[in-house]
Amino acid sequence: MREETVIALGFFDGVHLGHQALLRRTAERGLERGLTPAVFTFDRSPRAVVTGVPVPLLTTPEERAAVIRELFPIDRVIVAPFDQRMMTMPWRDFLDMLREDYHARWLVAGHDFRFGHRNEGTPALLMDYAQETGIGCDVIPAVTVDGRTVSSTYIRQLAGEGRQAEARRFLGHDRLKL
Repeated sequence: MREETVIALGFFDGVHLGHQALLRRTAERGLERGLTPAVFTFDRSPRAVVTGVPVPLLTTPEERAAVIRELFPIDRVIVAPFDQRMMTMPWRDFLDMLREDYHARWLVAGHDFRFGHRNEGTPALLMDYAQETGIGCDVIPAVTVDGRTVSSTYIRQLAGEGRQAEARRFLGHDRLKL
């Protein structure tokens, strides 16, 4: 049996407030459209693989999946290897893979989501692709706290400076050890 899906796209390190807006929309679209809500993420930081510079992470893939499942009615978390094949895959092939292999009928991404070889895929290209292929698409705008865009990078910075309470405010949950 083939389950048609609505897929949230991203790395989701920390599953912060911005990620939560995206995951909430994914769960809502699944319910509205009768699609299975799912998450597509990677086993390691694409930035670290591409640049060769380690990126300290807030969560392991297993922790990300557990927090997602705990906070949202999303049981299907696809953790793909970020390997040479994935790193060099053209953006259109990446979206075709989601549509064909994972039966995506709706995609949800953040305003700054980049994908495909050399990050050539953009939210605008994602929306064009969706319109062309007849699948649905939502691009979630930036989420801010006190005028600051929520990001995993900023949360890592706060935690590294010993500002755990403020980091938790940007995370929006206390399920991680900071």
